[in-house]
Amino acid sequence: MYFYYDIYFKNGVDPYGFEWPKDFNHELYDDFMSKYITVLSRRAKKWDRLLNSKEEFHKSNKVKRYVRKGIPSSHRGVVWTMISGAKELKDQQPDLYTTILRRPLKQEIIETIDLDIPRTFPDNIYFKTASPDSKRESLKNVLLAFAHQNPAIGYCQGLNFIAGIMLLVTDNEDMTFWLLQSLVERILPDFYTKEMTGLLTDIGVLEELIRSKVPQVHEHMVQTGVSWSMYVSKWFICLFAEVLPIETVLRIWDCLFYEGSKVLLRVAVTLVMKNQDKILAAKNFVEITEVFKSLPLGATVTECHSFMQAIFRVPGSFPRAHISKLREYCREKVEKEKAHTKVLQEQQKQRQLEEKKAREAALELKRQNEEKEAALQAEREKQALENSTAKELSPCNDMDAIPDENDSCKVQTKVANQKEEAETSNGNKSSVETNQIPNTPVITSFSTESIKQIANGKQTSPVAHEGSSKSPAEVSP
Repeated sequence: MYFYYDIYFKNGVDPYGFEWPKDFNHELYDDFMSKYITVLSRRAKKWDRLLNSKEEFHKSNKVKRYVRKGIPSSHRGVVWTMISGAKELKDQQPDLYTTILRRPLKQEIIETIDLDIPRTFPDNIYFKTASPDSKRESLKNVLLAFAHQNPAIGYCQGLNFIAGIMLLVTDNEDMTFWLLQSLVERILPDFYTKEMTGLLTDIGVLEELIRSKVPQVHEHMVQTGVSWSMYVSKWFICLFAEVLPIETVLRIWDCLFYEGSKVLLRVAVTLVMKNQDKILAAKNFVEITEVFKSLPLGATVTECHSFMQAIFRVPGSFPRAHISKLREYCREKVEKEKAHTKVLQEQQKQRQLEEKKAREAALELKRQNEEKEAALQAEREKQALENSTAKELSPCNDMDAIPDENDSCKVQTKVANQKEEAETSNGNKSSVETNQIPNTPVITSFSTESIKQIANGKQTSPVAHEGSSKSPAEVSP
């Protein structure tokens, strides 16, 4: 069995297809595996006897002890389905998985899952497109079936990592689907819903456990203003996948499927307690963040067998009744905070609506004012045009001074006087001229027709004056 792991060392990947990072401590891991192989070999023999016995497999103290010491990889998939309740669910609807995939699937769910598939374990050879044994299509099928079977959850980020590891263990789509279904229905209810009430509740429970078991750390976190959810949300959502070494994750999941979600609390409390000196030494938010990033590293978590023994020893007792009471208290607190947040959101929404209406009213008033101003401007331009036209048509040549009524009267009077004087002068002159030239002919007014006849030579000018020395024919027209 040691040579089995040695082959993977030479190929640059671990037994589950994960590539070794460049800074991976092979010496530390080799030292650990040389001891752990013996444990795995011994445990595998005991599991073989347990599963091949004539007795029906069911939960017991013996099975619980076996699970805590680790399920061999050769039996892990089958045992998971039995201890998690997945087999029971499958037996109720054996053809459900294939039936869902035959139905019409929602395009928006397909597109969302397609975006996350390439992001799932990019360092694993089984989830690379170039791999002939790629599990990408199987992962997509499982996530699609789960999302359509659970419309209240749909697809939640984090499930891709969980389903991915399940596929690596079981190598079976149908079994993975039912494991995922059992996980969200029975073990972690409300963890992956849109409101994530179960997740927020357990984060609150963790904080209360830290307060009671390592109060100095809790007080330090409060003083620095750091929220636990900032660090442990990923721990709980991914069930420590992408956080701890894969062998350690699988050992945690062995216990999770058997004992339930309080195993996650044990792991988190153990990580904090084993690193409390580092956390207390961190002086600010940045340093605390760096410490939490380092918690899943090093021999403490790499040596999975010792770590799993520690999670049941270091935090002490986790009575089920006590955890239930804490969850009830924290859930009520979460619900109140959600209700308060909802009220604040409604108030903000109302304010935004009122501000929108105020902006619209202001814009409408501005528009009306602009229309009025435009109308007034048009009226002014029209009046100016009319005044300009009137000036151009005025008989008065002096455009700089338009006479008033008095000036007009004076002009009229002056014109009348000038006319009277002219008539008098003309009268006197006429009498003189008459005396001097008594026989000057008088030409009558011509009509238009008369002018035409004269022009054509048909009519002579009618000169009527007795004693004239010339005949009418001699008068020029």
